[in-house]
Amino acid sequence: MKPVVRFYILFGLMLLVLLGRLFYLQIVQGPYYQRLSSRNHIRVVATPAPRGRVFDRDSVVLADSRPVFNVSVVPAEFDSAMTKTLAELSGTDIETVERVLSEGAERPYLPAELNASMTLQEVSTLAENLHRVGGVILDVVPRRRYHRGELYCHHLGYVGRASEDYRFPGEMVGRSGLEMSLDDVLRGEPGFRNQVVDALGRVVEEYEGTEETFPVPGEDIVLTTDTRLMFLADSLLSSLALPGAIAVIDFETGDVLCLASWPTFDPSLFLGGLSFSRWEELRTDPENPMLGRAWAATYPPGSTHKVVTAAYLLERGIVDRSTRPDPCFGVYELGGERFGCWRAHGRIDIVEALSQSCDVFFYRTIQQGDMDDFAEFTSSCFGLGHGVLGLPGEREGLVPDRDLMQRLYGSGGWGLGNLLNISIGQGELLTTPLQMARVAGIIASRGKLPPLSIVRGFGHASEWEPQQLSPDTWEILEEGMREAVTGREGTLNDAMSDSPLDFYGKSGTAESPAGDHAWFIGYIRSPEPLALAVVIERGGHGGSVAAPVAERLLSLYYAENGAVAP
Repeated sequence: MKPVVRFYILFGLMLLVLLGRLFYLQIVQGPYYQRLSSRNHIRVVATPAPRGRVFDRDSVVLADSRPVFNVSVVPAEFDSAMTKTLAELSGTDIETVERVLSEGAERPYLPAELNASMTLQEVSTLAENLHRVGGVILDVVPRRRYHRGELYCHHLGYVGRASEDYRFPGEMVGRSGLEMSLDDVLRGEPGFRNQVVDALGRVVEEYEGTEETFPVPGEDIVLTTDTRLMFLADSLLSSLALPGAIAVIDFETGDVLCLASWPTFDPSLFLGGLSFSRWEELRTDPENPMLGRAWAATYPPGSTHKVVTAAYLLERGIVDRSTRPDPCFGVYELGGERFGCWRAHGRIDIVEALSQSCDVFFYRTIQQGDMDDFAEFTSSCFGLGHGVLGLPGEREGLVPDRDLMQRLYGSGGWGLGNLLNISIGQGELLTTPLQMARVAGIIASRGKLPPLSIVRGFGHASEWEPQQLSPDTWEILEEGMREAVTGREGTLNDAMSDSPLDFYGKSGTAESPAGDHAWFIGYIRSPEPLALAVVIERGGHGGSVAAPVAERLLSLYYAENGAVAP
């Protein structure tokens, strides 16, 4: 065979091989390579913005952000055969990796967060092997940090992953407290960058088609609260080992200085995602540590409400300073029912009725009033039934009137006896500790209490304003509250008469099926104009349990500041 023939035969065979290979790649394997090619794309990576910082009134940092290593995975770019490898490199169990991939399958081209708390050693190991596991993103992101977490857990609340697609998957948003109500302010604006990734999910280069946008941190906010006062309040409440709350306000400026609730919880638990078992433990805890009792729990105010009843009786001309109704013998009978008093007080006037907390005085006199008129007065003059700060979960309480009683019991199911109970802070009447601190502040300021606020510059204040009462009414209320402390038979004499501070106050004991709640409301004018309310659930008598807490709180606070002798 001639050489030229052999050449053409060899050339033809080579051409057939090339054509066959081309047919195999384009026709047989074409769909496979098409899919592989389609996976070369532009990946959009979000850069979360640091949330705004939170300060107290003295510039103490309560919350800020710190940088952490974050690992996320893009399901569409990840080879499931590398699941075990990724788990080992990221310090995550296989089940978690599989769960994240499964949940992210609905949005396969968007990053799903895998681990936001890697150590430097784990990051180093993963970074060295990142080329082995395509579709994995290693980044540094801001993570919320609470410096006094449990102390402010109810105010600030906590953050968690968004339940919906906000601006990018896995975005951290406020889930409770001020973190939630001021989320738009604190959250800031995320940044975005575009990356070119190959078919194996590996970054080839930064995409130059559009410029990277950098994150803009959220705005800082400043609270009116005093962390030292908060710490003392929390310590006193926790020492009793009973649920309770303390609210302290400056009745000249309207600043809320303290809203302490106990028990508490650690908001940092929610940052990495709370396990179902831990969530159930918190949710079903009988003491309800996630409840901000200072504003989100309601109680009958007990005898602390007598200052409101006394104001109503005076303003409506039902009693005056010299009125002395029939004596109190320790019990009052009405319509076959017996309404008890805690002891026999004899014949007394309204100042003595306040200082000695005589139930029978108010039973006898309130009958000349009207339930609807009393409800309207209570609401318009002292703010009960109105919110205070607009905090998430804040309760407005309940001020009973005829309409409510009709709906609850029907036309024949209630009567004058209900009004008697309401006059001494029992029955259907419900208030929050913050509302009762406001009541004390209204009396202390003689009706000139400014709207209360807990966040400077963001208008967290009620639109309600107190109506003015007569000067004589303010004088009598103040005299009765001072006599409760200094009078020999005053209900607060044992707890407060030796205090270095001049307290004006009213104690209360609110009946409850779980046990009587101990109440105190009151104020001081010096060293600073402060009004406060204390409630101790199942604590018993207000004069022997809640009042000592109030006295100890302010005495310790000013002793630390050198304002009074320790």
